[in-house]
Amino acid sequence: MKTTNAASFGTFAFVLALGMAAAQTGAAPQTQERTQAETLVSRSLRFEGRVVGRLPSGIAVREFAFLRGRRFTWRGEKGNRIAAPEKLTDDATTARDVTGMSLDELAEDLRGLALFNGHEFIESEPAYDLAYRVKLQDELERSGATPEALQKLFPGISPSQGRARRTRNLMRAEQAGRSVGVEPVLPGTAIVHGPADDRTVMNNGIYPHRVQIVFDNSGSTATINASQGSGALIGPSTAMSVAHVFWDEDNNTWEADHRWAPGFDSQDADPSPWGEWFRCYWVTIPGAYVVFESHDYDYAVLDFDVGCNSVRNGVNSDHPGTTVGWLGHYTASESSIEARSGFVRGYPGGGNCGSPAQACNVRVWGDSSTPSENDATSNAINHQADTTGGQSGSAFYHYADPSCSGCGFGAYLVGMHRAGSAPYNVARRFTSAVYSFMKAYSSDY
Repeated sequence: MKTTNAASFGTFAFVLALGMAAAQTGAAPQTQERTQAETLVSRSLRFEGRVVGRLPSGIAVREFAFLRGRRFTWRGEKGNRIAAPEKLTDDATTARDVTGMSLDELAEDLRGLALFNGHEFIESEPAYDLAYRVKLQDELERSGATPEALQKLFPGISPSQGRARRTRNLMRAEQAGRSVGVEPVLPGTAIVHGPADDRTVMNNGIYPHRVQIVFDNSGSTATINASQGSGALIGPSTAMSVAHVFWDEDNNTWEADHRWAPGFDSQDADPSPWGEWFRCYWVTIPGAYVVFESHDYDYAVLDFDVGCNSVRNGVNSDHPGTTVGWLGHYTASESSIEARSGFVRGYPGGGNCGSPAQACNVRVWGDSSTPSENDATSNAINHQADTTGGQSGSAFYHYADPSCSGCGFGAYLVGMHRAGSAPYNVARRFTSAVYSFMKAYSSDY
């Protein structure tokens, strides 16, 4: 059996190498072709071609964008967008079968659709390189490859606490909630499991709670008033969330741009001790999400290294993780997910939280799901951590010491919370497809 797996791994790795060499659709143009005007935005983002708009800062947006060399074509400036309530479709009717899809179909599904300061871009060619990688892991998993073999293709990244004050006892930080000090109010609607809402306010000043990001587009662009979604840093300039936080399914367009902040707490004298910003990100979602609204493609990558370069409270918007830290990430096996407690920390969009019930406000709330409460499937993690709307995009993470080279014990993202229901809540599992997509559209990896 080991010989078969090794042969399979070698064969498909060779096919992958050939395919990726032949399908570098995102490669930058050759030097002699660079005769057009160019706008350098950051180390990973530049524009070429005719000017199609200008940002308030004066930066010229041009018809072609290159994010880490991947070529995008401008599709227009999207106006009159609003904050829209979450809309989730029936998972059972929207599943996409990677095994049964052709390479062309999968490459088209994974083509990046992006928004940058109100301007929409689409990747100029189907993402064949990503499709090859996803097909490779699918074949390896079906042929019985070991987790160690898969880790060589999709190596994990260690967590970091950044330059801010270090949390010495991580498990104590997870178990000890913050004193709330508000009057209880009548219970509201929540997706809870068991007799009570077990969520607790977390300390936004310490790791890992300060890496949790709130996204708000519900009102003024100058202040954070509510939560329309959550996310988590997984690198100095990269965060993960879910697509439906940024896409308005009813109107088939992007939602209004968000104001965002890591480690936010509306009840503090300084609610954003780690800074807050409007826009200052490039967000990419799979193009297939807007077609199928499938849970398989409900994930989003945010890159903050986009030349905003704004410093608030000592934190630079281009690489906030350098200060506050980030969660590690790896493609955890089903057995690893089901053997460990999972943690979900994010920003409820309103109503009441905890028991006794109290106003959620805009704060980091969290609950956990025990190993026996976790059920990992091919693309999802069914869990029992209590959540309400606004927490979509929150990291589902656990503590591990993965078998990847250079990784150590710490908090690792293994999914992104995306939906709630009576029997269980659901996270989009951080699979090879999500990993490959993240790596393609992140300036960190």
